[in-house]
Amino acid sequence: MQAWLSFLSTLSQSAANLGHRQVILLSGPLDWSWPLLKPWLAQHKNNAIISQNIPAGIDGKQLPANKPGNLLGYESDNVVFNCHEGLYPDALTAISGTLICGGVLFILCPDTQLWPNHTDDFAMNRAPHAPGAMPTPNNYHMVRRLLQKSKLHKIHVIKQGDELPSLPATPLAVWQAPSNLTRDQKQVFQGIYNTFSLKKYIHVITADRGRGKSHLLGKLLDNLINSGIDNGIKCYLTAPNKTACLAVYKALEHSKPWVTEHITFIPPEKVLSTVTQHDILLVDEAASLPIDLLVQYSTHLNKLILATTTHGYEGTGKGFQIRFFSHLKNLDSSKGIHRHTLTSPVRYSDTDPLEHWLFDAFCLKSEPKGLNLNHLQVVNPFVKVFDQQQLATDNPFLEEVFGLLIQAHYQTRPSDLRDILDAPGFRLFAVLNGNDRQPTLLAACLIGDEGPVHNLPTDNHETNPSLHQDIFNGLRRPKGHLIPQVLAHHMGLVQALKLKGARIIRIATLPNLQQQNLGSLLLTYVSRHLKNNHYDYLGSSYADTKDVRSFWLKNNFKRVRIGNKKDAASGTYSALTMKGLSPQGIELEQTAEAIFLRSTNQIESRAQLTDIENQLLNAFLTQRGSYEHAKQLLSRFKHWDMDFPKKASKEFKRQVSNWLHRNSL
Repeated sequence: MQAWLSFLSTLSQSAANLGHRQVILLSGPLDWSWPLLKPWLAQHKNNAIISQNIPAGIDGKQLPANKPGNLLGYESDNVVFNCHEGLYPDALTAISGTLICGGVLFILCPDTQLWPNHTDDFAMNRAPHAPGAMPTPNNYHMVRRLLQKSKLHKIHVIKQGDELPSLPATPLAVWQAPSNLTRDQKQVFQGIYNTFSLKKYIHVITADRGRGKSHLLGKLLDNLINSGIDNGIKCYLTAPNKTACLAVYKALEHSKPWVTEHITFIPPEKVLSTVTQHDILLVDEAASLPIDLLVQYSTHLNKLILATTTHGYEGTGKGFQIRFFSHLKNLDSSKGIHRHTLTSPVRYSDTDPLEHWLFDAFCLKSEPKGLNLNHLQVVNPFVKVFDQQQLATDNPFLEEVFGLLIQAHYQTRPSDLRDILDAPGFRLFAVLNGNDRQPTLLAACLIGDEGPVHNLPTDNHETNPSLHQDIFNGLRRPKGHLIPQVLAHHMGLVQALKLKGARIIRIATLPNLQQQNLGSLLLTYVSRHLKNNHYDYLGSSYADTKDVRSFWLKNNFKRVRIGNKKDAASGTYSALTMKGLSPQGIELEQTAEAIFLRSTNQIESRAQLTDIENQLLNAFLTQRGSYEHAKQLLSRFKHWDMDFPKKASKEFKRQVSNWLHRNSL
């Protein structure tokens, strides 16, 4: 044990001297790895542990793997990530950003020979419902990629019974974290500070993790309050939660006592009712807030400073850049919109092995090489299908694909790379440029199989309803199969559960080559390919903006449903679109569209309801049928006069039944 502690001490000290964080994969059983960590963790105060089960005597703060947004804002001396329970990509990339210089990320994993085939909670939770024996869900290709990249970046892998690796001599030169603002930070600081006397401004700071954006916000607040420029103007700070602002407050530790007294942290949802147009609002981790909320901030407030991370838990942060920056272009120019970027690491050096390993493994720095093409350079584009094995063994092309998704989609995250490589039933269709020796990626479409959802056999259908009936009644929600379950539960189309379909998970075209019909070429090919392979329909769930809706309609897809809640990330309503491929699929598409088109018609009495509408309403009143559909249906009644509670209680359902009875007389 002494040799082990000496090894860790030398490793940590060398890392600190180089401005690095280190990674160790402890490959073996947990009853071997946990005891190894116990004495080392006891020497440190700030240990973060991602594990559902932690043995007694292990010092550290337990954090959830399934809520990566809660991992922002911490600083950790060491991080322990238990991959025996699950490889959660979003949590792994998020928690790594909390590790300080000289810190160690310990990844507890099965034997590296067995790990790719290991079944864990993450893989199980992502696996769609299927009857009978199914291949064991795992992260085979993703784990192999992590291990391959660990060799490339010289990550330490220690197995039970192995001798400890030899370490080079501790470097004599010591890396120093900047004692003051970096050149990057000074430029941004001055650019923002120079506008404080103006009546209107919006500043947006983007940076990778560890670039000191939160520290910079703290210094701006300190200087602003001490300078007296505010003239009674209040300073507010908001973020997904107060923990995410710890680095802001840490930057104020040596400030005068009254500085923090002049800063009010306010929950995001209370900003618009509290902050006036003359006040100053600073937003940290802005990409983690709903885009719709940020749009309202920028519209109603005159003095706004936003900072956000562009990698890590937020996936790529491109949602913030794609959606929010697009909105800013249309704002009143008098507001003075300024964009800033921090590139130099502050908490560790730019040669940090942990960051380089994770960015490489999860393609977080990838950019498609076709971004410089123009439409005249696109010649004879063609479509090709790639399975997961092909993607896993072609690293340059995989990076092209993920780079394209980063450019085009606001919710692309590290876990999406895992799904591309390992999710059951996923495959990729790509448009390639026929004019290149090495064909350049122009557009891509990722699809996943959905349905049929096999009905479970029952002995007595009267007393033991089928799975299909339970889905309709809202009593069961099997994993996966989004489109057929939405059609069955919210629209009463139980027959959708019997059909074989596919859902478009992502579709993207290079931003510089849009409006060239490349997306339409892709959809035509995908539709024909699926039809030839006896699929019944192709569908997608998308953010229902005018331009995206037009794209689907142009390609003969029908919009069949709109959700009643705005998506937190995009600030838009989601919609469901589909295209029938077989006679049964075409009938399903037409029926669903007819139900959707009828959904705005006013209702005089219950006698006007269709059979499906009556069935859905009865399922809501007597079972756990769709409340979403019930609200939409009831609000169409001409004389409806009741408010809808957040949740439908038994008492509310009783009141609805009474109202329907009174109004049917």
